Amino acid sequence: MDQQALLKATYLFRGATNDDLASLAGIAAEKKYSQGEFIFNEGDEADAMFIVEMGTVDIVGTGKEFAVVSIGSNQMFGEMALFTHGKRPAAARTREMTTVLRIPFDRLETLLGSKPALATTFYRNACAFLATHLRTLLSDLDRRYF
Repeated sequence: MDQQALLKATYLFRGATNDDLASLAGIAAEKKYSQGEFIFNEGDEADAMFIVEMGTVDIVGTGKEFAVVSIGSNQMFGEMALFTHGKRPAAARTREMTTVLRIPFDRLETLLGSKPALATTFYRNACAFLATHLRTLLSDLDRRYF
């Protein structure tokens, strides 16, 4: 899959123009990892987000054997750190040979600042994602306790 198609398939960049996708692809770097390799460790400074092109990434806490969540092809991880800044709360370890697209936060923020339409799409998609998850959480809480 080419980088622009991969970017377009992710929830944050859905609806971006081809020109904006090309600009995004220009700041992204493809990285390949072996099975069991760490993409980042818990406590690392969060400086990028990732999209899995091929393979599987497990998000694991320190000292834990089992993944909190597994991320597969066309899915993102590490993106919430763009909004919160700081250290990684968990590690990301590959389950198999994995290829990811790495998007550095500093370059993404610069690009979003120079492309208002892309920034609107990006932030609207992020808000819609969070609102959907909040509604699901509230609905689940309502079913469990009230």
